Amino acid sequence: MWLDDLRPFRPAAADPLPCATEEAYRAFGLASGTVGDTVPASLPFGRLRLFSRQHARDGVAPARNVLVVAPIAGGFPFLMRDLVAALLPAAGRVGITEWPNARYLPLGAGRFGFAENCLETAQMARALAVTGPVHIVGVCQGALPAFAAACLLAEQGAPAASLSLVGGPMDPARNPTRLWKMLQERSLEALEAQVMEEVPQGLPGAGRRVFPAWRQIDTFALYLWRQSITGGELPMRLLFDDGDDPLCFPLSRLCWTMMDVPAEFFMENVSTIFRDNALAHGTLEIAGHRVRAEALRGALLTVEGTDDDISAPGQTEAAHDLCRAVPDALHRHVSVAGAGHFGLFYGRRMRATVVPALIEVMEAGERAL
Repeated sequence: MWLDDLRPFRPAAADPLPCATEEAYRAFGLASGTVGDTVPASLPFGRLRLFSRQHARDGVAPARNVLVVAPIAGGFPFLMRDLVAALLPAAGRVGITEWPNARYLPLGAGRFGFAENCLETAQMARALAVTGPVHIVGVCQGALPAFAAACLLAEQGAPAASLSLVGGPMDPARNPTRLWKMLQERSLEALEAQVMEEVPQGLPGAGRRVFPAWRQIDTFALYLWRQSITGGELPMRLLFDDGDDPLCFPLSRLCWTMMDVPAEFFMENVSTIFRDNALAHGTLEIAGHRVRAEALRGALLTVEGTDDDISAPGQTEAAHDLCRAVPDALHRHVSVAGAGHFGLFYGRRMRATVVPALIEVMEAGERAL
């Protein structure tokens, strides 16, 4: 497949390419008694982290492969820890796209932009599908790469059984947020000049241009302040943590632990999604391949929070309008009342509302195979 020429996927033990040091990652802390935690393979930039449940109800683990596509938005992928833990009882294997802190990735690993994000996501889905159908779950900014990867794979005869998009900006113009409006007003050149810097000497990624973690922390602090004065859910969620393991992995730690993001990815993400709105306009191309939404025929779920001020209601649901080849019976949409952005992938409401919807669409996709 042409994907192998662009983003080679090799067993991790082979270590054929420059890769990030272990300082670039954060442990999920899910490896215990019944759960195996491995890194079966790496790509030029990311790697697939795989969790497999060895025993389940009645002693039989579900034969289901799930890939959670984590966003590259400043936080480490372990921000998705609660979602992965909640999916494990219903899946034999749950993989997550593990993106490293770019300051620990040597320049020899090459560039990592929006297209590379989509290509590596597709390769990880292919790797999981070796043992059976795969279900793709894209979260936040990971929703659009998940969608693009699913389309590319479907055209290559390797479709996902289901695609779920959780709080992602599939069409950010549908219900514009403050972020959308701000990015329309600023030039890309001014934005890049203001927020990018080079990784200093003495680190593995020296010379790589990045959107640094310290700026991400400043941005999150401003967002948290706005949430506090507008009555958003996040401040209370940080105080009254209802996650899977609030003592060892509190939401505050998951949110405030930031990493450097490759400059080319950040800028291309802004231009592709928020300036060009390429997917909604039907102009999105990945490595010369047009992303054709009509290639998707598996089950499709979109999930939104009524109080989400990052991916506002309507932005994720817009994916259904693009997927005209998906049978009516395989379209699903869930609107989670009272949920903000973080409540879609963390906490009690996620476990009670979002995960059952994910399992339902996975079962529907499997029945339709």
